Amino acid sequence: MVSGGPLLQPDEQAAAQARLALVLAATARMSDSLDLRTVAQALVETLVPDFADAASVELAVDVLEPGGAGRLASSLQEVASSGRTGEEEEEEEEEEEEGGDVHVAPLVARGRVLGRASFVRLAGRSPYGPADLALADELAARAALALDNVRLYDEARATAVELQRSLLPTTQPHITGVEVAHRYLPGSRDTEVGGDWFDVLPLSCGRVAFVIGDVMGRGLRAAAAMGQLRTAVRTLAVLDLMPDELLTQLDQLAMSTAQVQLATCVYAVFDPVGRQLCFATAGHPSPALRDAGGTTRLLPAPSGAPLGVGGVPFEALPVDVTDGSRLLLYTDGLVESRHADLDEGLAALTAAFAGGPVDLDGLCEHILLRLGRDQGHDDDVALLVAELRGLDRERIVSWRLHGEQTEIAESRVRVRSALLHWGLPRLVDTAELLISELATNALRYGRGPIELQVLLLDDLVTFSVTDADPPLPRFRRSSYDDEGGRGLQLVATMASRWGARATPAGKVVWCELPRSRDGGH
Repeated sequence: MVSGGPLLQPDEQAAAQARLALVLAATARMSDSLDLRTVAQALVETLVPDFADAASVELAVDVLEPGGAGRLASSLQEVASSGRTGEEEEEEEEEEEEGGDVHVAPLVARGRVLGRASFVRLAGRSPYGPADLALADELAARAALALDNVRLYDEARATAVELQRSLLPTTQPHITGVEVAHRYLPGSRDTEVGGDWFDVLPLSCGRVAFVIGDVMGRGLRAAAAMGQLRTAVRTLAVLDLMPDELLTQLDQLAMSTAQVQLATCVYAVFDPVGRQLCFATAGHPSPALRDAGGTTRLLPAPSGAPLGVGGVPFEALPVDVTDGSRLLLYTDGLVESRHADLDEGLAALTAAFAGGPVDLDGLCEHILLRLGRDQGHDDDVALLVAELRGLDRERIVSWRLHGEQTEIAESRVRVRSALLHWGLPRLVDTAELLISELATNALRYGRGPIELQVLLLDDLVTFSVTDADPPLPRFRRSSYDDEGGRGLQLVATMASRWGARATPAGKVVWCELPRSRDGGH
């Protein structure tokens, strides 16, 4: 508030300077906030008592509550006022009736009526003159512009938050042996929304991918870039790439966009058969792992610059996992702040993760609370916790082929026996055909060692063959007179899904049948 005596001074130059100072002070205060009530209160506090004995600002409901009716906020009365006591208001109302002066200025910005501002001078004080009224209208116009800027900011931020939330997963797929909980919290209202995202993706043969990332920058552009990257990850995950290979492809995609958008990312794949987690990072904070005994550690970060930098190779790091271990992925908003360095944040995170409750949702809340992110925070926060369990041996049937054609018939016997043991007789005929084609192709075109595997998942039965020949099979439609080439065509027709993926030692060709074909056992 600027004070310095009454504005109506004998010296007109001094009065003009005082009015200018008041305009500048009010404009500075009103432009310094992104909150409607704070802006309105700044106008009132700047004007009282130098310009007016009392003042109030009333806003339309559709300004305070987007989508509301275009009437003044009568239910809220005054959005901002001079802060008088009830007794003072009664005395001033009596004085107004005896000769006070009131001026009401509309709050209009960009052709939109936002509300009104009222300025009151009590009896005994000089009434408003032409210069005072011009000053009041100028201040009202500037206040309206500041209020409308806040309104537009709120609308843009709400759009960005809604866009980001719509691009994040709302439900998690059911994955055998994996439980997941997650949280996403946008930053404080005074900051633009960021580009944090996460996802959980079922892969072939019971494997599952966890991904978390953070687009650098804020606003709609960051949210849109986040959506593009998340879609790209989902598309690339279908190809069953190794984590480092997937990040390489994602990096090239980020560089190929018209405006390169840098982002950090972690992509991790859990194999429930080998009980192994393999992950790669692109400039992102390292995952944390807590084993079933409670020992908690940050995993060593493999090499990898942020996506979009280019020219830096990514590295995949395998980690053995015991049943009941918990994986924690997070964005930097959880561990970085203006009040503590990164090492302190990581230490606090590790301690919170180690001592949290058994329930995964409760663990997420516990971590947010311990790190002070349950209330206001500057940056967006994304958090994903997964409990990992390998497949029981009774759910796995595997055997090796040694190059003999008689082994194909033996493979059919093994599959039949496994499915009958699991109580899935209706899948037997189809499964025998599928395993025959997989085994025949491997013996004909692959290289040893060759291993067949059948997995019983909660909702699927998967069949796979592994060999040491790197080239992936190509699906092609056979002509009427072709003598061969129909193996994969038959697999694609009879299985609900099939594919092939490269491994460090060769490749895996796989297919799936839903257990629902057997009546939902």
